[in-house]
Amino acid sequence: MALALALAISGVGLAHSQDLAQDLATRANQTAFGGRIGVPLKQGDFVYLSAGSTVTAWDYRNPEAPRLAGDTRRQPLAGVISSIASRGRYLYAGWRRQDGTSGLAIYSLLDPARPRLIDGGTLRKNAAAEDISAIAIDGDFLYAFDNARGLVVHSLADPLYPRAIRVVESGPADVVGISGGRIFTSARTMIDDTLLQVFDNSRKNLPKRVTSANLDGFENFRLQFAWPLAVGFGLSVNLYYLPPWGGPPLLWGSAGPDEALFNGFVAGDKAYGFGASGVSVWSLRVPVRRVGRADFANAFAAETTTVHGQLGWVATTTDQLALFDTGKAASPRLASVVDTPGGADVRDAALIDRSLVLLQNGYGLSAADDADLTPTGRFDADLPKAKQARAFEDMAVDGRRAYLAAWGYGLIIADLSNPSAPRELGRLPAEFSSAIAGKGRQVYLGTATNGGSVTSVDVSNPARPVVRNAVAVDTRVERLQLAGRFLFAATAADSAGGPPGGLRIFDVGNPSQIREVGRYSDDCEFASDLALSDDARTVHLRCSTGLHILDVSQPSRPVRLGFYAAGGGDRAIALGSGSVFVAADGNVEEVDVRNPRQPTSLNRYQLPAQANRLRVMPGRRLFVFTGTGGLQIIKL
Repeated sequence: MALALALAISGVGLAHSQDLAQDLATRANQTAFGGRIGVPLKQGDFVYLSAGSTVTAWDYRNPEAPRLAGDTRRQPLAGVISSIASRGRYLYAGWRRQDGTSGLAIYSLLDPARPRLIDGGTLRKNAAAEDISAIAIDGDFLYAFDNARGLVVHSLADPLYPRAIRVVESGPADVVGISGGRIFTSARTMIDDTLLQVFDNSRKNLPKRVTSANLDGFENFRLQFAWPLAVGFGLSVNLYYLPPWGGPPLLWGSAGPDEALFNGFVAGDKAYGFGASGVSVWSLRVPVRRVGRADFANAFAAETTTVHGQLGWVATTTDQLALFDTGKAASPRLASVVDTPGGADVRDAALIDRSLVLLQNGYGLSAADDADLTPTGRFDADLPKAKQARAFEDMAVDGRRAYLAAWGYGLIIADLSNPSAPRELGRLPAEFSSAIAGKGRQVYLGTATNGGSVTSVDVSNPARPVVRNAVAVDTRVERLQLAGRFLFAATAADSAGGPPGGLRIFDVGNPSQIREVGRYSDDCEFASDLALSDDARTVHLRCSTGLHILDVSQPSRPVRLGFYAAGGGDRAIALGSGSVFVAADGNVEEVDVRNPRQPTSLNRYQLPAQANRLRVMPGRRLFVFTGTGGLQIIKL
């Protein structure tokens, strides 16, 4: 079977210049920033970091003051980068889309400060699924870990044309290392175990798996390697010995860190764990024990790490790339921290003067230059250092004030008088808030967890917001929009067999007495977003079945004017000038709605991941927020 798969892959080949030219032509007016962050890659004076569908190059010739040297924002890939590896003048990136497409892209590092895409690397369609989760390089061979196929071995005899030569049995892999004639990997499994694998790579063209072990996923949330050792970070710090001859890993020692460690790295004879209280240092000489610590406010958000000698890099989901010098001291020295552009999980944006204010799911707000998204400031909300205690889901901006809905806490109010330095004005506990709308003295919160609800909050004194009314809703509230005395809500069925979602309209003329006055649910069990016309007479509702165009001039009797079929999965919508942008099937469709009874397709734009929100911005730009795929900016 492995031979058959290898032959199938060889026959498939990689897409080259012709496919790349066509792909780039369709996205010539599209730039990308941020998204899912990968493992930092050190080569020469530079550290390369993948983010969403792009690669950034950081100049570390002065480790105390690194700078962004270049990126591929104008050459976004068709999918989200899962892993990068380099060999000589070339950098390779494995990527994947939610539609099952996956590929291996190639960048030129002829100018190491400015990676340049030379092959987008779409794998041609065939009977087998494609899902590259990690890659690594050893000599003239590239190893692509494919969740659907196994370990695919590529020859790099011609570095511009990687050629698949065989498939080796393998489980999933997220973290990959190579040392001492061994390839070692780790990955989370579907049952929340952590899978550890070791491959004998003494014959580089024919690796052989010699170790495969499922470790407790809570005790070993992440694994890092320093051959022949593996260190697990989680509820414990666990030291494993990996026998060169294979077989199960041997637990040599373990210690309790008194807090959960979310990640770490190994340098020399010490392990460095990252948790809510900072960085803890552990001796790997049995018995394993704590020997030092260091402060790092965003240690809880450590997502990926890499080590080069005594230097360790940490990339966080709070948009920072930190460098630690482990040196000879017991405690590592934080040599530098830089803010990465875009955001690991940016959710929304507003333009204040010439500054972009971006809602960041992991910490609050970031500020950036509107021209090139260079970070200019940030607001880290003072909340517990756990992702579930934060989760900023939605934002409403009114003048120089931002209202943030934090799922894990409630309402946070921020002053944007200086958009590069947002500061907190007040807060209100309202757990599970995930939708928000507001203007003037009132803000409205919606929930979609443990039953829906709508809550009115008086913010006339932002330091002391006061709840005026709260009403339970028998559907999940997904999005809110306010127009005069009416609050419009896109809602979804709360459970199978429960009341259908759709559009719900509330009279909030008296914020102390929220009253539902209208409802629409025809062929719309799940509504995820809405866009209201400037005159508040028409609602464009994104339902799971497509775009529903509704006349709401009489809020008590919404009437459907038109319908445009659009695939499910994506959930966002935005109103343009005479058109509506609808996220569908991993793309954005522009739909002409000048005749609402006969909406027609105008354009389609490809995305690397499903869109969570669309926002039409000044300068004829469409901001597309895709989560793992980052912020895609389309010039209209």
